[in-house]
Amino acid sequence: MDSAAIASSDTAFDPPPLSKRAIEGWIGDSGWTGKCAVEVVDQTSSTSADLMARARRVHFAQPVLRATDFQHEGRGRQGRPWFALPRHALLFSMGMPLAELPASLPAITLACGVALAECLRSRGVEVHLKWPNDLRVDGRKLGGILSELAADDKARFTLVVGVGINLHLEPSTRHMIDQPALGLDEVLPPAIVAAEREAWIGRLAAATLQTLDVFTRQGFAAFRPRFSALMEGRGRAVDVMDNGTVVVSGRLADVDSHGRLLIEVGGGPPRTVSVGDVVFRDATP
Repeated sequence: MDSAAIASSDTAFDPPPLSKRAIEGWIGDSGWTGKCAVEVVDQTSSTSADLMARARRVHFAQPVLRATDFQHEGRGRQGRPWFALPRHALLFSMGMPLAELPASLPAITLACGVALAECLRSRGVEVHLKWPNDLRVDGRKLGGILSELAADDKARFTLVVGVGINLHLEPSTRHMIDQPALGLDEVLPPAIVAAEREAWIGRLAAATLQTLDVFTRQGFAAFRPRFSALMEGRGRAVDVMDNGTVVVSGRLADVDSHGRLLIEVGGGPPRTVSVGDVVFRDATP
């Protein structure tokens, strides 16, 4: 998809290009005191794909944040495409070297979701978390998280966490998204949203880095109660789908100590689910 052609469709929401120096400043101002290399590119296929390819060649010496104004091949879970016009979304990935693999590593996505949601909420955005990786406001998708693991030829691991958050949605973009969605400028003043992209990336990146630091020492236990408090739809009737097939139906209960979904199916212990998409059967909570 040609970015110049896409950009011509809308001029109302027109933030300036990202500034590497501003992002670096906001990471430090947001409480992260460790190292983090910041990279900013005008456009790329995918910031996560860029970092995954690099991490397979050589182990990262320090965390790396890679941000872009536009992705040609942005993606979410199960390879689903991510749609966003140039500069209309926060698009960045964090590559973080791991000395060893933490227990319950798959739950890192949920832990990062907690950190991002709490950061957004601190700025007045009432985000909830839809298991396993969606940031939602009033039942509409604001953003998502994708965590992946790469290893080099010496079996040294790098965790790559990709973040995408809608800032502004044109009707043409909204039409391509397969679920109700919204932009941050529908919650906060558009002029402020357009002017504060670096601040948001810096705050959210610092929260992600701090989360990994805690997760490597304490695992998901430090985040489970917070995820439960933020989880959308507890007690609601749901179907859990995997590749278009319903794998379990019941009521959404909670997550367990490994970040797996717990579904009450009527009598007996709840069913645990590790993979799938939650579909709410009722239209409203």
